[in-house]
Amino acid sequence: MSKMNKEAILKLSNEINKKEGNGMLYSLGSKSANLNIPRWSTNIADLDSIIGGGMPEGRIIEIYGAESAGKTSLAYHMCGLHELCLDVPIEGTFDADRARVFGNRPKQMLIYRADYGEDAFNKAIKYAQLGIPLIVIDSVPSMQPKEDVEKMLSAVNKDAEAEFRIGGIARLMTKYLPALESVIEQTGTTVVFINQIRDKMGMVMPFGDTTTTPGGHKLKHACSIRIQVSRKQWIDIPNKNPFNTAAKERIGIIMKCKVVKSKVSNPGGECEIPMLFDRGFVPFSELDDIRKEIMKERREKYKVK
Repeated sequence: MSKMNKEAILKLSNEINKKEGNGMLYSLGSKSANLNIPRWSTNIADLDSIIGGGMPEGRIIEIYGAESAGKTSLAYHMCGLHELCLDVPIEGTFDADRARVFGNRPKQMLIYRADYGEDAFNKAIKYAQLGIPLIVIDSVPSMQPKEDVEKMLSAVNKDAEAEFRIGGIARLMTKYLPALESVIEQTGTTVVFINQIRDKMGMVMPFGDTTTTPGGHKLKHACSIRIQVSRKQWIDIPNKNPFNTAAKERIGIIMKCKVVKSKVSNPGGECEIPMLFDRGFVPFSELDDIRKEIMKERREKYKVK
């Protein structure tokens, strides 16, 4: 059994708090041990409920899922809730009209078109240092390192075959995320990474999760909340457009959200939320009335009964 010098331990603890700030080191049960996590509401009651009362400030969040599941739409909605936000659409698919649908405004939403993963991280850290409330990076698979992109372009210009390095994005995450985490913990900036899903290579048996997400393990570990989104069903109305031969017009989706990981609430919670392409997120209680309103608009637009 080790010989404990309790007096020296307490003295060292006091010295650490004096040097690094009171509360940096504390004992269980002290006032400093009661961590208060500030949150902001998503204005979607069911989503707030399954993540513990709202999005936590100063934390990293990951929203991931298949294509057309509503990932970017949910990010636009979150952006529209803040006085200022930074959107980094590194995919190059930013849609200004859709951003406006979800409440974003000129001079409120800042858009930075990053060319490389390093650009996205550098700007995210700089804006986080200034305390911007929300940063969205869309999306992780497009955060390719500058060196990898330039090697590929060089090979293309020479009509040569370039060898693509595996794990470039994961290396960037390992390099930059600790610095980003340190900054946002101090400033309270929430950083949302939009991610995609990939089939796991070599999965033969239909057991367990057969999909994974790009970015390596560091991003998964750094996230306080990971939300998987999927499209449960389409919201549609009878088609009245004479130039469209489809029987029904799709006007939105029912999005399913599942909390896969959470450090700030119980994981495993699920909810379903309606999202209309030209109205944004709406409560289920209002969905039927809105559908009828849109059907009336279509009849008037195409002059049909």
